[in-house]
Amino acid sequence: MEPEVADMLVDINAEVFILDCAANPTADEIYERTARFVKTIRSKHPNAPIVMIQSVVREGGNFNVNIRNRVAAQNKAFKDEFEKLIKEGITNLYFIESVNFLGTDHEGTIDGTHPTDVGFSRFIEAIIPKLMPVIEGAVQKK
Repeated sequence: MEPEVADMLVDINAEVFILDCAANPTADEIYERTARFVKTIRSKHPNAPIVMIQSVVREGGNFNVNIRNRVAAQNKAFKDEFEKLIKEGITNLYFIESVNFLGTDHEGTIDGTHPTDVGFSRFIEAIIPKLMPVIEGAVQKK
């Protein structure tokens, strides 16, 4: 969520912008950067849907409280920022919560963090029903 990345993204002629960027910044960085990031995109794409996707919950958090707390704080910060942007009047903004993105049988990651092919497949299966209506709506409006 570096400002320079947002500045580059605005030059892309996209129908929909999907922000799956909560996994690496700290919660504080998410609080500091999300509004500017979204508003930068919105400034040049006033009608394009922007979809914010929470980070996958890392299985390593089952054994390491620091990992669990870090991911929970990241996801809370991203949700808080989404809600703040909605209250500010940012429209065409969507949010997908991290709910069983990788499944519950511990086969979704190779190391408790990084998805396997099965994990990526489950991630897609989890977000497609929420994402496709947004994409289809954007394409129909064009």
